[in-house]
Amino acid sequence: MKTNLILLKSFSLIRHRYNMDPTSMKNLIKICIPPLDKSSHKGQAGRIGVIGGSLEYTGAPYFAGISSLKVGADLAHIFCSSVASAVIKSYSPELIVHPLLDKQDAVEEILPWFDRLHSIVIGPGLGRDWQTFDIIEKLIEVIKQKKIPIIIDADGLFLITEKPNLIKDFDSPVILTPNKIEFERLSNKIDVQTMGKNVTILKKGPNDELISPFPEFTWSLETGGSGRRCGGQGDLLSGTIATFMHWTLANIDKIKIPDISNNKMLAASLSCYAACILVRKCNEKAFKLKGRSMLATDMIEFIHDAFEELYDQ
Repeated sequence: MKTNLILLKSFSLIRHRYNMDPTSMKNLIKICIPPLDKSSHKGQAGRIGVIGGSLEYTGAPYFAGISSLKVGADLAHIFCSSVASAVIKSYSPELIVHPLLDKQDAVEEILPWFDRLHSIVIGPGLGRDWQTFDIIEKLIEVIKQKKIPIIIDADGLFLITEKPNLIKDFDSPVILTPNKIEFERLSNKIDVQTMGKNVTILKKGPNDELISPFPEFTWSLETGGSGRRCGGQGDLLSGTIATFMHWTLANIDKIKIPDISNNKMLAASLSCYAACILVRKCNEKAFKLKGRSMLATDMIEFIHDAFEELYDQ
């Protein structure tokens, strides 16, 4: 009965955009975090895909993949161009790297892997080559058919700005994570309020703001973080969202709240909130230690401490 009262209180607070109780929100998230016991098997806590990585940009897909693992996913697959593969592999032996994105039969080679994935990030280090974008368009259509949740960031957002119909009529959650400039570019061409019933926009900035077609799931967050805005932080966020997205969707039925208008959109909102407060906490901790010299790599080292502090596990 006590748990149900906490959950009902949490949901009522979600409905009031600027009056959320962070403790109640975290209680909802904690319910969705899988326990570290001996009952699970490898892959159950998350098999995450990251589509990105090009000649110029190899760090971004690494940051997205490694953050998904450090938060608690079991496996991270990076689908990149062949020239980026060896570099990304050299960053970490933990990442499963597939140099397929520039292959002639890229879609056919990548497609079988999607059956294993719980969520997919599109965009980190992708670049803006239109031949690559043609492949991404086909992959998005496959993802749509397979009903896999996707997080779209960076150059993936550039593609969506040009071709917004790619994410219309998705049955699975779609999360867009634009920064200020990307959001302005997006909103200048598209009505962000009507992009699709399962599309959530996480607008990053001094205040992170969630935009949803369901007003009860919107929120704004300004706690944590620092004035240091080095590259790679958005990639850490997208990978973190991907892991929480799997956890919240897999466990959303445990949140017994009446009259939820859309379970999938609640899961998307909670995933973004969980990831934002975690990455902001990592930023805050790393900045205290490194100050102006802080880099995204420094933030990775604080994922465990921040997670433990926020979620007591």
